[in-house]
Amino acid sequence: MNRLFHFASLLLVPSGLSLTACSEEAAEALVPAAAPQLAHLVTDTVRLAPVQTQLKLSGQVVVNADRTAPVYPVAGGVVESVPVTLGDEVSKGQVLAVVRSTRVAGLAQETQVAAVNLATARRELAATEDLHADGMASELELAQARAAWRTAQAEVSRVQQQQAVLGASQERYVVRAPLAGTITAKHVSAGMQFEPGQVDALFTLANLDEVWVLADVFQADIAGVRVGVPAEIRTLAYPDKVFTGQVDKVFNLLHATSKSLQVRVRLSNPGHLLKPGMYTQVQLTSTLPEQLPAVPAGSLVFANGRRYALVLQESGKVETRLVEPGQTVGGMSFVRSGLTPGEQVVTGNPLLIYKELND
Repeated sequence: MNRLFHFASLLLVPSGLSLTACSEEAAEALVPAAAPQLAHLVTDTVRLAPVQTQLKLSGQVVVNADRTAPVYPVAGGVVESVPVTLGDEVSKGQVLAVVRSTRVAGLAQETQVAAVNLATARRELAATEDLHADGMASELELAQARAAWRTAQAEVSRVQQQQAVLGASQERYVVRAPLAGTITAKHVSAGMQFEPGQVDALFTLANLDEVWVLADVFQADIAGVRVGVPAEIRTLAYPDKVFTGQVDKVFNLLHATSKSLQVRVRLSNPGHLLKPGMYTQVQLTSTLPEQLPAVPAGSLVFANGRRYALVLQESGKVETRLVEPGQTVGGMSFVRSGLTPGEQVVTGNPLLIYKELND
């Protein structure tokens, strides 16, 4: 459908059309009183632009596995206290639990025995050195005394290192946080008795300064995702906030049941606004090599099941032109046919003007 409206006294300027210097009576003859919006047309230029596509996916926030640490017990025993709970943020080295352990008690005894043995070996070495100086002890006896002293030293060092690893003091050892983070799993409580082989990790810590968003892509859309594609993340918790990132991994295996493919978006998380388990909407925007004419999305009019653009010609006529639209991305609509780069389309109140021209 092509219909024309002619403005003999309108002047086209880069931002639109305005009335030329003419009499008020002449203007009233050209612009019907029922459509004052036709007096000042606002237009924009059709531009050739790379085609963009958008893909909307459902996703979920998960912890960054590279910044997650399970905390295992180093010895069995009875849990005396657990000063933290699930969801707490802890600093590196903070006490997570105190465990009373017979293993630690035995280690304390080993420490005492090792210290006594070292003192004895030191005295025997000193005595042997004196005898050797007087010619009353052989080189072999002196070497044996020195070897015994070194062995006793090594035993003391071994026991001390074990105590350092356990964080042991007398009959207890302390479980400390290996990194700063949030407690995302807790499998211990005060009074619990366990052996190391009977329990999994007592705690799991995750640093939430950076999180992952995993999104599912159906097979029909797999070709449209790749590493580096910009992503916008939205959540129900923060409807007015957009988190931006990009796809940093496309997994190669399909889900066994849904037959969907997962992609991963890595996001910085200042203030820890994004919580593990949050559901998200993921929007991926891809730029294709193909180029098409692009116009503001609001300039296209939908009528009678079709899309139309109001094209302003050099003669001053406004043409209602049928177009074949492509995708609309970021407020711009790509047009597959009907428009040529450089043409002017009406962007101000196009629906009202369309009705005036075509009713």
